[in-house]
Amino acid sequence: MKRLSVLVVVVVVAAASFWLGRSTRPGVAAPAPGARAPAAAPVAEVWTCSMHPQVRLGGPGDCPICEMPLIPAVAGGSGDAPRLELSEHARAMASVETVAVEKRPLARELGAVGRIEYNETSLATITPRFDGYAERLFVNFTGVEIRAGDHLIEVYSPELLVAQQELLIALQGGASGALVDVSTTKLRLLGLTDEQIGNLIERREPTDHVTLYSPISGTVIEKGIVEKAAFRAGDALYRIANLDSVWVYLEVYEYDLAWVRYGQRVRVTAQALPGRAFDGLVTFVQPLVDEATRAVRVPVHVENRDHALKPGMFVTAVIEARLTAAGVAAATGVEGRYTCPMHPQVLAHVAGECPLCQMPLELVPGAGPAEGHTHAQGESAPTVPAPAYACEMECEPGKTYPEPGHCPVCGMRLELVAPAAPAAAAEDVLAVPVGAVLDSGTRKLVYVERERGVYEPRELVLGPRAGAWYPVLAGLEVGEHVVVRGNFLVDSQFQLSGQASLFYPGGLHGDAGHAHDGER
Repeated sequence: MKRLSVLVVVVVVAAASFWLGRSTRPGVAAPAPGARAPAAAPVAEVWTCSMHPQVRLGGPGDCPICEMPLIPAVAGGSGDAPRLELSEHARAMASVETVAVEKRPLARELGAVGRIEYNETSLATITPRFDGYAERLFVNFTGVEIRAGDHLIEVYSPELLVAQQELLIALQGGASGALVDVSTTKLRLLGLTDEQIGNLIERREPTDHVTLYSPISGTVIEKGIVEKAAFRAGDALYRIANLDSVWVYLEVYEYDLAWVRYGQRVRVTAQALPGRAFDGLVTFVQPLVDEATRAVRVPVHVENRDHALKPGMFVTAVIEARLTAAGVAAATGVEGRYTCPMHPQVLAHVAGECPLCQMPLELVPGAGPAEGHTHAQGESAPTVPAPAYACEMECEPGKTYPEPGHCPVCGMRLELVAPAAPAAAAEDVLAVPVGAVLDSGTRKLVYVERERGVYEPRELVLGPRAGAWYPVLAGLEVGEHVVVRGNFLVDSQFQLSGQASLFYPGGLHGDAGHAHDGER
């Protein structure tokens, strides 16, 4: 009897549903005027789990994943721009706070560690151009300082002896000047100085022991010969490095490369030299990333006249960098000047030749509109200081000369004085607080308050982090308000409503089913 009653109820409900559906189908007569319209069918209620918002069930119960009680899902909006409205009470409970997005200068002191190494452009090897024997070593240990013209080694060489005799025969036999010139040039190419050749011609007697002199100044860092040892042409007798300047190889992680640029000023300190700081210049960025450390080596040129910095020392450095609106390092002040491709530490204000290798200097690109700066009509371009030259021995402290040449006191070549790079005007960059950004690893999202209590997600394109700020490359405009506190709770409400959120860009819908053991 009870089963029959249930069957009757089911039939009545089915008939009512058929009648309601039939009354709203196309082609079915509408209710007569004045008749009461049928009540709208209630919207199906969706229940979800606060811990697993992908669970969407049609009634209350427990979550099939974590067995927490289900809660009613908040009705969400639809369309391309999902929105969520929170009441004043909900905003207060979530402690939601917003700030306006503004433009501001973004700068950073990028810290890095590094190691002092030789200036590669100052390395040289002393090699003989003939076979012989080392009769006496004047430079007999590494680390000694030598200058150009200092004696290095006394050698005996049958080849040198024969070359000397050829010159004397040419002189004694009344040979033509061309033959004498050839014999003289041969001795010069074998390593004899003009003074030694002149003494040979004056004495008219060959010597079996010849002294070799250093062609350069520097510090002996390797010695490859001992006394009474034989050597062959091309053997490395000495390796010399000039320590008047050194390179600091900094290790910069690849995610910080956007902050590094040629011409930046660097402040270098060493634990071995407390209280001292050295100024350096970023000369270039090596094109390879170390696969083990994920870092790039950045050589920094540092003047080291007193040789206080020793190769092998560990140092710390600070690179002073600013960002542009494009999210890259700003101009450093060397743009528009001239440099040598082989010696990037050389900077000049006028075109000319490199003082080290005589290559034509090239213009450093980047000045002008390419850096995002143009001169307004009537505005004059910044004046470029005239080049100045000074003696590296500081014979006349503070004294400079307008043209290259030699010091009138000691006769050494005057060096170009590179004035401090002019500080470019700070560029304002659209920035968002770090606390406003939700980062899933693949997406960076903020929640924008469109009006009081109404929020929408916004995916951003950001530049490298600058302290408490991110530069915004795309996704926001000046004056928009973003959530800086309570944004995780706002994001959870978007998830519960089935709309697009941080970890669910496409949103969660009722027909997506629910998860069991991690499967959809």
